[in-house]
Amino acid sequence: MTPIRSTLKRLARRHTTAVAYLALFAALGGSAYAAVTVTGKNIKNGTITGKDVKNRSLGTSKLTPTAVSSLIGERGPTGPRGERGARGPAGPTGQTGPKGDTGPAGQQGSTGVSGYVVVVTPVSAATTIPKGQAGRVGVVCPQGKSVLGGGVAHYPENQSARVVESTPADTGTGWTALVYNDGDSSFESYAWATCANVG
Repeated sequence: MTPIRSTLKRLARRHTTAVAYLALFAALGGSAYAAVTVTGKNIKNGTITGKDVKNRSLGTSKLTPTAVSSLIGERGPTGPRGERGARGPAGPTGQTGPKGDTGPAGQQGSTGVSGYVVVVTPVSAATTIPKGQAGRVGVVCPQGKSVLGGGVAHYPENQSARVVESTPADTGTGWTALVYNDGDSSFESYAWATCANVG
């Protein structure tokens, strides 16, 4: 058997998918050449071993999914928890969010006090109180208004007078007072009241 055929048989027994080019030179002065192409058809299945494959010459793209999955080892146990790192610097302030919808309107509150006015007994309606006697004076608020406060006075102011009673009227719509004349002569007495619309 010639050296070329012997070499081809060895390659055919050891390679399955590789393509090799073998060029043999004839020993007769280098004037004769022989070239042979070896394919997977010439190689018997199961004859290639790890020794026949060049290191790092096969990537995962050359392997079947089953072969790739067999290369993944079992998951190891969880390692110990590391120490907590230092707190990092505060981040930048975020953008202002969109304005929310306007809420429903609340219930209307009470109107409170309005239409404030001071009412005084007219001079023509003043009460004359003789010496040594008592007399009652009063004033009424305008229609729809309630009394908030009031008082009583007299003239001439130099006459001695004593206020026995000064209070809101029973209906709350005016002011009334009882005055006693301690002076030497009669005087005119009148009342005044603070009135307003109360909600």
